[in-house]
Amino acid sequence: MKELFNSLKALIGACIVSAIYMPLGFVYSLIYSIWLSVSLKEWKAFFMFWWRFIDGILAAIASLIYAVGYALDLGWNVNGEMLEDFWTHEENTYFSQKNISVSATIGNLEDKGELNSFGKVFSSWLDFFFNQKRHSIGAWKLWKFEEDLRSKEWTKKR
Repeated sequence: MKELFNSLKALIGACIVSAIYMPLGFVYSLIYSIWLSVSLKEWKAFFMFWWRFIDGILAAIASLIYAVGYALDLGWNVNGEMLEDFWTHEENTYFSQKNISVSATIGNLEDKGELNSFGKVFSSWLDFFFNQKRHSIGAWKLWKFEEDLRSKEWTKKR
């Protein structure tokens, strides 16, 4: 529950800052791109600036879309008892725990050699779908690294 309130607080803060900064930044960028084009005496500079600007905005939107997909994945894992029964014979897994993805959980089982044949096929499907060699194991290693980083660097001092 604490995560929900903290994320709402961060979202509201980001929306307030964006409501102020984005219009000002847009006007500044328009003036700057004109100045850049005039000072360099090259008309292409204006279009190159806006190409990078639009590309950056699209990258931010892509990041948002990815974050929504990742959040859905976290939700699937919280309700993961059925997935656990499909993909392994183990009962003590990261399925049904919060803040870990299905891919990372599968990667943990794959790394320990505890996936059944259906789980191995699903892991191969994830590799194909995400165009990666070992998606699940990579997700597991990334999750472990992030957990270690959070525990060492992002905890409050007491």
